[in-house]
Amino acid sequence: MGSTTLLLILIVPSCLLVLYYIRTKNAERIKLIEKGINPDEGFGDSNHSRRNNLKNGIFFISMAIGLLIGNFLAKNNILEGSISYISMLLLFGGLSFFVNYMIAKN
Repeated sequence: MGSTTLLLILIVPSCLLVLYYIRTKNAERIKLIEKGINPDEGFGDSNHSRRNNLKNGIFFISMAIGLLIGNFLAKNNILEGSISYISMLLLFGGLSFFVNYMIAKN
């Protein structure tokens, strides 16, 4: 599997997920506005944005670590290239959500 194929396998679904998330969030806000409800009311933007920033920060840092370890495994022929990248991204992505859960719980 070439590097271009691997990039397409990772990037295209990621972009589609982001677009789907933005579209559904926007549609949800429009429905609330049509009902006469202020969608921003009751949310502490600073608290909400801090949680999102923490979650995103932990996620992207762990994904970068996963890519580095996947690259190390692929270069040293420990695992096949595509398997090492995908498995490390999934492993560290999952760990990031667990770490975020533990931080939010406390």
